[in-house]
This record gives sequence, C-alpha cells and structure tokens, in this order.
Amino acid sequence: MRWTVRAVLLFWMGVVSLAAPAAEGGGAEEWLDRAADAALDARHREYAARKVMMLAEESASILIAAVSGADGRDSGLRRQVAATLLGEIAPPEAEAALLEAAFGNDYFLAEAAKKALGVLYSRLPDTALYTLLTRGAREFSGAGGAGGAGDAAAGAGGDDWLALSLRQAGFRGRFKALVMAGLARKYGNDPAPAPLPEPLAWCVWDGLLDVEPALRAASVALLPFIAGGVATERLAALLYAETDTDVLRAALGVMAALRPPQYGEAVERHVGHADPRVAVEALAALAAMGYPGAVFPVFPGQRAVASFVNHPSTPVRRRVIDILAASKNPAAVEYLEAALFDRVGANRAAAAQGLGELGFPSAVGALHPLLHDGRPEVREEAAVALAGFGVVGVASRVVDGVRGGGALPFRVAAARALGRMGDARAAPALAECLDSGEFALVAAAVDALGLLGDRRAGGALLRLLEKTEDVVLAEGAREALKNIFLTDPGDAPEIWAKENGIE
Repeated sequence: MRWTVRAVLLFWMGVVSLAAPAAEGGGAEEWLDRAADAALDARHREYAARKVMMLAEESASILIAAVSGADGRDSGLRRQVAATLLGEIAPPEAEAALLEAAFGNDYFLAEAAKKALGVLYSRLPDTALYTLLTRGAREFSGAGGAGGAGDAAAGAGGDDWLALSLRQAGFRGRFKALVMAGLARKYGNDPAPAPLPEPLAWCVWDGLLDVEPALRAASVALLPFIAGGVATERLAALLYAETDTDVLRAALGVMAALRPPQYGEAVERHVGHADPRVAVEALAALAAMGYPGAVFPVFPGQRAVASFVNHPSTPVRRRVIDILAASKNPAAVEYLEAALFDRVGANRAAAAQGLGELGFPSAVGALHPLLHDGRPEVREEAAVALAGFGVVGVASRVVDGVRGGGALPFRVAAARALGRMGDARAAPALAECLDSGEFALVAAAVDALGLLGDRRAGGALLRLLEKTEDVVLAEGAREALKNIFLTDPGDAPEIWAKENGIE
C-alpha cells in the first residue's frame, strides 16, 4: 500500500496541470475513486487522476470534501490523492482543509497537503505572504481558508480571528514554514527572479531565529534571493550555531549553490558530523566551493564523498551516487562501478545510469553483467547505458528479451529500454507486443513506439486504437500515432490511415 501511494504522489509531483474541457457528464467522484483504487495499475490510476483534473474548478469542492473526510468516505489513500490533486488546482478555498491535513497524524496525507499548500501560497502576492508571515496563522478553529470565516471576522471589526488562530501556538512556526516554502517556490520558479523585497527579507531573518526547525530550514532556502553579501554572512553564522540536522543539510545545500570561498571553514567543520547525511552535504558544498579532495580521496582513509559509497544507510549511498554522477570526473567511474553491487536495486540502477551519463567506455565491462540482474529497472538502465556506448549486440539481446517468454516485469523493462535506446530496428518486435494481451507490456510498447517514431508501427498502433476497449491504451496509441505522423487520427481513423499510407 505504501509504495502504491508513493507511486501516485511521485507521478503527480512531476506532471504539469492539464487544461482541458470538463468531462461529459461530470463524474469527478467516480474518477477520484478510480484514482485512489490501489487494485488498479499505476497507468489507470494516473488516467483517472487526469480525468479529475480535467474537471478543474468543478472538482475543487469534491476534492476538499475528500481531504477533510466530509464526504463520509473512510479511505486514507483517497484523501492523499485528493490532497495531491488540490496541489495542481490550488484553489484558495482549500486552505483550511489542507492545513488540518498538514498537521494531522497521517504522515503521507500530511506530506501531500504540505506540498499542495506550498503551491497555493506560491500563487499569493507578496503583500499577502507578508501578512501571513507577520500577523499570525490561519490554523483550525476560527481561521478558515482564504475568503472563509477568518477573513470575514477580520473584515467585520478587528483581529478576533488572529487571536483565535494564535492560540494554536504549537503550530504557528510550522504554518509559517509552509508559507515560507510557498514564497521560495514563487521566487524559485522565476527564471530571472528579482531580489526579495526588504519586508520579506526581514521575515527570513526572523525565521532563521525561530525555535521551529522547519521554519529555519524554509527560511534558509530563501537566502539566495536576498541581495548583497549579508545572506552568506548569516548563512555562515548559522552553520556555527545550528544543531538540527535537517536545517544543517538545507544550509549546506544553499552554501553549495552560493559557493562563497571565504566561508569554507564554516562548511568544513561539518565534514566530521555524526550524521552521515550532513557530512556528505558538507563535502559536496566544499567541492562546489573548489576545495580539492572533497569528492575523491587523495590518500587512504580520507573522508570524502566517495568514501561513503558503501555506507550502511541506503539514502546516503544514493546521495553519493548522484553526486559522483554529477561530477563528470573520470575518477567517479571506479566508485560507481562499486555501486553496481549495491544491495538495493534502485541504487544499482542509478549507478548504471550515472556511468552511462559520464560516457567513459571503461565502464562497459562492469555494466555488461547487469543485463542479467534480478531487478528489471537495473537491466533497463544497463542496456540503455551500453547502447549509448555503442556496444554491438545489446539492442538485439534486449529485443530477444521483449519477445521471449520470460517474466512480465523484465519484458516491460526491455520494451522501455528499446524506446530509450532510439534504435528503430526494434519497432517490429515492439509492434508484436501490442498483441500480447498484457496491459503493462502493451502500454510500455506503445510508449516506446511513440519515441522511436518508426512508420512501420503505424498499422499495429492503428489496429490497437480501433479494437481496444481500454481508454488508457487507446489514448496512448493515439498519442504514439501523433508523435509518429505529426497529425491526430481524429474521429475517422480509417480515412486518416489512407491519407497517411497506413495499411
């Protein structure tokens, strides 16, 4: 259940909001049920979630009721999906329900609500954000959402709603952290952001001194948007005084982005931190600031990023793999090859992908055995990396894998790999997969054929579009045909096929 929830949430964190006309006849409740149905595969849940989004503002009230539990449905997954979708629409009236969820006991619902609130607050003007950061919090009783009971009380005479909300003093710092995260999102999404206005900069300084770690961490993220050298001075001072590991990691990440060489000492004092996550971020920051030996050790036993490649903590190893892959240094090959033996499949896949991106052919020998790895995603990344190196025979072996009668996850991974390789010779094998009857394999083959753009697959995709009763596969086939022929089959695919010479 947990990984199913994460799959749905991760999908929607990376999807741009879809602007489409309202679905015929509505049905947002039914589509939300499908989007939160753990028994469905990820593709059908994603499709159902997209259908909810197509209703746009019409679905806001339904999603708000689902998040708050006011619809009487006792489904934690449904509430989480609803909160995530509210982050795409971000209607102001959803604030109260999302705040209650953000400070509730359901971890995944709280995380989804916090992300949604960050989007909501990022759409407010600076003046409104300043008011929220300085006058109090609109949490729970008496607060209401934007345009709710709290605003009405304030407009009716005085700050009674502020007095009520400030009784929730235990949540005030965390509320401001959410507002600060929205402010950071607002300025971070601007390709050429202006410096933070002085009143908001004062809010950042106050946030850095708050007792709530979440607010300090959120305030640190805004330091790059403050003009002048005072931001790096405050950041260096915080590195000497801070004890919370999450705040330290955030500060070190900002230091790596700003790269002020004069503050290396403030960063260097954390390379021996007891928490390996802090130590790795400190070393990465030193590397960004130009300090030699921070990523790759220059003598045995030296603490450097690469020395954590075999650390017991899985997240630490993953972070090390990402840093090594981003280094673009030939010295990273040795350590990424060691990571190919990681006990976690996702880390092995990341190491294989990193070796492929580095582009040093010396890694071919280490990558080749991963074509037989027990994890489909590892096989996929190894195949794509080897194909990028121009290794002869890899594509044909992957084609054999997709045509063979092996386990379905491996055939799906092979189909995905063929699409990413970009070798049009794989089109016939992928077209054969469309008749397999296995939804996951058919969907992966459809995506791969759309990427390859080979016209030879046109007939097979058109037949799938005409015969399938599955709306997800039909939509995928239509998109693949559009990618290949650069026109939409429309409502008369037979006529369209003749015009494009498809048999």
